[in-house]
Amino acid sequence: MFMLCPRVRLPRLSSLLRLAASGAVSCCLSAGFAQADTLKRFGAALVACTADLHCAVSIKSIGEDKPSTFVLIRGPESRARWVVSLTTEGVLADADRPVSLSIDNGVDITLRPSADYAPFVTASSYYITSQTALDRLMLQVQRGHDLRFAYIDITGAPHTDRFPLGSLADALNEVDTLQKRLGGDRRAAPPEDLPPAPQVDDAAMIADTGVPPRLLEWHVAASTCEAPDSADLAPIPPMIGALSDTATLYAIPCFKGAHGTGYRLYMVERGEIGGMHALTFAAHSDRFGWTGTDTLFDTGFDAASHVLTASEIDEKGCVSKASWTWDEYAFRLDRLAADPACNGSPDSGLKPVYQAP
Repeated sequence: MFMLCPRVRLPRLSSLLRLAASGAVSCCLSAGFAQADTLKRFGAALVACTADLHCAVSIKSIGEDKPSTFVLIRGPESRARWVVSLTTEGVLADADRPVSLSIDNGVDITLRPSADYAPFVTASSYYITSQTALDRLMLQVQRGHDLRFAYIDITGAPHTDRFPLGSLADALNEVDTLQKRLGGDRRAAPPEDLPPAPQVDDAAMIADTGVPPRLLEWHVAASTCEAPDSADLAPIPPMIGALSDTATLYAIPCFKGAHGTGYRLYMVERGEIGGMHALTFAAHSDRFGWTGTDTLFDTGFDAASHVLTASEIDEKGCVSKASWTWDEYAFRLDRLAADPACNGSPDSGLKPVYQAP
């Protein structure tokens, strides 16, 4: 059973590829795809074709706040093959890490970056370039009910998107009919002549994304900080900065007190190992000597030099000011000055305690 959408016009294949990559083909009523010559829906699958029969079949993932789109595209030429891609929305997959596909929870099809998949057209559209993977996938999707796409995004967060395949066979058969091809031709091939995806500033993208939900959940569960959405903290933005190509610093407001806003700091890695780490820093007073703190005030971070500056005022009124430089794996203490009198004033009586050689 299919739904026929209004007949409208659409540009040729290059535009169809861009619309498919943007996810517009997955919505019959999308204003961005209000130019299609043929639009038919078969359950979760949407068939969209131009007047010269360049066709795309797309399926939206289900159960996700930021859905992705599974897209198959084929031209009208007798030797044309299916081109297969997956497009994320609202997040970017880390294109330097493997992704995996599985049908009905079967054995994963692991795709290695560059060798088996690569972004084309847009930075969020990932095309399968491995012939072996394409042959295996096209055989399985015709018989399967559920496709799962697992990847790690650029913040290091894992995602698993699920696509219902129950109506895919009918949609592919419709394209066969429109293109006057032999029924069941499911041969696929890597894309040809597609423009490479533009370079993306990962650090800027990560900063725009905000604090990853999994880090925020850990921050709330593992600390005694006020709720991030409390009246005092809600107006205060987190501080986010790139430490390296694979590590990001997050300073999350913890509480607002007489001496300003205290922050808890975390480092999130998205490399091969990855992980989230709560950071602690040195503090000093004549009374207690060297101690550690997990809360910093007046926090600042220079992304160019990777220098962190902050102060700390403990419950005894002992003040210390310090600067650190990120050194591949951790923050290296550069300088620390402290108030020996512990009078609670950050601007008086500070004396040097440590200076890096």
